[in-house]
Amino acid sequence: MTSNLATTDIPVIDIARFLNGNAEEKLETARLIDSANRDVGFLLIKGHGIPYRCIEETFEISRAFFESSESSKLAVLAPDGEQQGYHLLGKSGLAAKEGKTAPPDIREYFMAGRLSIEDPYFKEDRARQFYRPNRWPTSVKGFEEAISHYYTEMEGLGQKLMQLFGMALGVGEQYFTDKINRHFGILSSIYYPVQKTAPQPGQLRAGAHTDYGALTILAPSNAPGGLEVLDKSGKWLPVPYIPEAFVINIGDMMQRWTNERWTSNMHRVVNPPTSITPSEPRQSLAFFLHPNYDALVEAIPSTVEPGQSPLHPPIQAGDYMREKEEQITSAKPKAKTL
Repeated sequence: MTSNLATTDIPVIDIARFLNGNAEEKLETARLIDSANRDVGFLLIKGHGIPYRCIEETFEISRAFFESSESSKLAVLAPDGEQQGYHLLGKSGLAAKEGKTAPPDIREYFMAGRLSIEDPYFKEDRARQFYRPNRWPTSVKGFEEAISHYYTEMEGLGQKLMQLFGMALGVGEQYFTDKINRHFGILSSIYYPVQKTAPQPGQLRAGAHTDYGALTILAPSNAPGGLEVLDKSGKWLPVPYIPEAFVINIGDMMQRWTNERWTSNMHRVVNPPTSITPSEPRQSLAFFLHPNYDALVEAIPSTVEPGQSPLHPPIQAGDYMREKEEQITSAKPKAKTL
């Protein structure tokens, strides 16, 4: 089998052969995906079909929002306990998700959830916390339209990746279809400002953490101070920037779904090197694909060895997320505000 992994520790896979190829090319791509998700849980994908201009335009309008007046951002501030809306610079730290004590992260971000939540399904008592209305700023012309367009593109790509994952796991392309058709995915547009003063000891742009959901689709900008992944030896690996490629990583929920065959790996965003004076902020667009809130997350049959029992009991996706949030609340140290 011909590999299209790059000469880097983070695999680079062209998924065009899965999207447009014959049966053997699809299967070959699925094998590469399985290998990457077993080894490191991170990969870069090319050949996804989304124009790079779509990413650039979303960065541009996001930057206009983050560099607008404080009052315009506070007008769409996300209340405590909710995701949709604006999140203040230095309000929290991702390391706290892992029970670690660290200064707050040097980032601010805007989050948008599912675009249409009119169906009665989304209004059920147990569903409401996962399907909230979005808060759209009116100070930046075209913001809602651009973010909504990008969200829709990520929905489509997420569906294709889950089809690829189903093939990679030996359960077929449609295995996840009815588990993500009413997903509660979140898009986070993240802004890491130019660091004009030195960070506090131990302070990062984003502290070391894992993601909770099924998978994450990340588009980073090309600026100093970037994403790193922890490998099995305990070494931090920089994720290379490849124009037009998305960074894909496995979340905790997918690790559980695959009976820990696939890896939800620790990652962080580091500060720019002290040897340079950065003049541009760093940006990222992260789409977190979460399944339907009532989708049952249980060990996929192909991941359980004959005669063995699954490592985890079945759990609904919404209950899993609630458990994670409760763990954060109980373990989270007090973070100092910048």
